[in-house]
Amino acid sequence: MLKITFITVGALPKGPFSTIGDDFLLRLKKFAHVTQKVLQDVSKIEGAIPKNNILVVLDAIGPKMTSEDFATFLKTHEDQGNHLTFILGGPHGLPESLKAAAHLRLSLSPMTTTHDIAHLFFLEQLYRACTINHGTKYHY
Repeated sequence: MLKITFITVGALPKGPFSTIGDDFLLRLKKFAHVTQKVLQDVSKIEGAIPKNNILVVLDAIGPKMTSEDFATFLKTHEDQGNHLTFILGGPHGLPESLKAAAHLRLSLSPMTTTHDIAHLFFLEQLYRACTINHGTKYHY
């Protein structure tokens, strides 16, 4: 089963955003073991990253993937038994040293958006990719 740690800097989405995010996390349980960590202080990120993980930072400057490409990326790492850690920075982004240490800097979009929407967008794409990989009807 796919193992993912999702670290977000700042608060988790509230209100309807929280409801939607919780729904995607519940749906993901069929496909992946997802651990979500919330850090208020960006300086604590390095200590929160599990050892020997494939590190992916969600960053506006980075390659963009289609949903199918992202599904392939996840499947490759699942097949290799890798544990993936994705990090979503706060309003001031992430330290350059962390970005440089990442195996991948992945752009969710070239557009700027709110933290809540980026958080939900990532969870939705993660779920979409898992459904693609498992042939579940969701992605058209």
